[in-house]
Amino acid sequence: MTIGDALRKERENLDLTQKEMVEGTSISVSHYSKIENDIQDIKAKDLFELLDARKIDVNNFRKKIIDKKRNSLNELADQLTKAFYKPDIKLAKAVKEQLADFSDAEELQIRAELVVSVLTNNLKETKQELSAKLINYFERDATWMDDPDMLRIIGNSTRVIDFNFLATLMNKLLVKYQKIDQYPLDTQKRIGNIFVNYLHVLYDYRAKRMARKYINFLQNLPGIPELTLDKLMGDYYDAVFFKNEKELAQTLSVLKRVVPKIVSGLPEK
Repeated sequence: MTIGDALRKERENLDLTQKEMVEGTSISVSHYSKIENDIQDIKAKDLFELLDARKIDVNNFRKKIIDKKRNSLNELADQLTKAFYKPDIKLAKAVKEQLADFSDAEELQIRAELVVSVLTNNLKETKQELSAKLINYFERDATWMDDPDMLRIIGNSTRVIDFNFLATLMNKLLVKYQKIDQYPLDTQKRIGNIFVNYLHVLYDYRAKRMARKYINFLQNLPGIPELTLDKLMGDYYDAVFFKNEKELAQTLSVLKRVVPKIVSGLPEK
């Protein structure tokens, strides 16, 4: 919700015309009309003057805008997830266009670019540009390893980020989360998923020597049902990288029964 939208709602709730809304203020009717229609911005001092004149609580007004914006972003995030898994290219593109109107939704905007690129099979063409955006995004934020949104981006973009830069990020995560059992379950699942995706990248680059420590991490995850799939994927990549055909056949047999959709995207099946 824009300030213009919020002001219109307040005016309608007060049952006022635009002329009545600005009475007793320094704001002209024509300027106010443009504010309501998002043609012009309103200066902070003019906004406070207007709210004060109409006895509208500033904090409540601000909260309505923030809550509406947060709800809109949450809804767009849900639609983006739905578009990816359905899959629905048209919906993904629509969400991406809507997100362009938000100046502080960079994480979602990058996710939308990734989803659209994947669904349109355009990842190769957009990889360099997306990688540059992602590198810039991570380098700006020193707290990225503690931020669920940042971790979600990494999980979605392991096959896009520059390989050497990605290796640095993965190593930092591995060091930070050595004692993974001390973290909340959601964090354990997120880190496990990231390393599963990273092992796919390492397979593409035939980086066998780099893979061992991430395989060990997955295999040593706590033995709880929620992490069973990640542990199983650790066994899968262990068999793939180190040519254990018997283990590979057994692991694939389990994966095909439990998560057949995942198997179709694995490098060896």
